[in-house]
Amino acid sequence: MKQATGVDISGGATSTASRLRDPAARVDHASLLLFLDADPHADSRDGTAIELALRHGAHLHGLACHTDVPAGPEFAVAPGGPNDPVRRDLEEARRQAGERTRRFARACARRPPVSFETSLDDSGQPVHAILRRAVLHDLVLLGQPDPLDPEAPARQAIVEEVVLRNPRPTLLLPHAGDFSHFGRTALVAWDGSAGAARAVSDALPLLATCRDVLVVQFEDAPPRFAASGPAPLAAVERWLRRHGIEARSRLRSAEDDIGVALLSHAIDVRADLLVMGGWGHARWRERLLGGVTRTVLQNMAPPVLISH
Repeated sequence: MKQATGVDISGGATSTASRLRDPAARVDHASLLLFLDADPHADSRDGTAIELALRHGAHLHGLACHTDVPAGPEFAVAPGGPNDPVRRDLEEARRQAGERTRRFARACARRPPVSFETSLDDSGQPVHAILRRAVLHDLVLLGQPDPLDPEAPARQAIVEEVVLRNPRPTLLLPHAGDFSHFGRTALVAWDGSAGAARAVSDALPLLATCRDVLVVQFEDAPPRFAASGPAPLAAVERWLRRHGIEARSRLRSAEDDIGVALLSHAIDVRADLLVMGGWGHARWRERLLGGVTRTVLQNMAPPVLISH
C-alpha cells in the first residue's frame, strides 16, 4: 500500500495527509466527503463513514474547519500579542480542528485498507469549506445536530445551508443510534419532483446493496415540478428494475403533515435509510427549506440521503 501526502492550498487550507490504495489495484472507487464536526457524536459518525467507505470501496476525505472567532472593539486589547484574546481563541480553534483530523486518521488507520485523506480548512467558514470541496466528491456526509447540544442551532444552520446548496447528494447521519451497518431496508419518498428523481439516481449505489427497497407516495402531497403529476409508481419500479433493483411501492394517504407521515412510515417499515428530494426557495436574501425537508432533518430516525 502506498503512502501519500499532499497540500490543499485552496481557501486557506493547511496540509493534508492521505493513505491511498495502489492506483493499479483500483481506479474507479467513489469519493466521500465527511465533515469532521466537534459534536459529542463525532466518533460514532466517523465509524459509520468508514464502514460505508469499506462497503463500497470508496475513498474517504475527512474535512475539519473551525468557525470564526469573535472580533470587535472589546477584543482590541494588545492586538496580535500573546495575550490577545482573539489570537488565543483562534489558535485554540485551530488546535481542536487539527485534533479532529488526527482522531479521524487514527480511526481510519485501525481499519485498513480504507483509502482516506484529511484536510484542515482555516477559512473559518464551514459551509463554504464543505461546498467548495463537494463538487469533487460523490457524496457529502453530515451529522444531525443533537438538540441537547448548546451549539445545536449553529450546527443546524450549517446542515440546512449545505443541504440546500450542495451540488452533490447529502447523507445525513442521526445523532442517536448505531448506523454502522445501515442500508438493509431503504424507503424512497416519491412525489414526481426533479429532486426526488435525482435523489433516487444518486442513491442507486446504496439501493443496490439493500435487501428491501420500498417506494412510497403520499396522495395528499401537492404536485411539485411534475406538470402532469408524478410518474405512476409501477413505472418507478420498472425504472429501478432496469438498474437491477427490485422495489415494492405503495400509495398512502397522509392524515397529518407529510413530513411527519413520512417519518412515521419509515418507522413502520423499519427503514434504516430514507431517500428523498429536498427543496427550498429564495425569498429576498434568505434561503428557506421546505416544510417537509425541515421536518425530516430535525426529527429523522434513520440516515437520510437528500438531493435537489
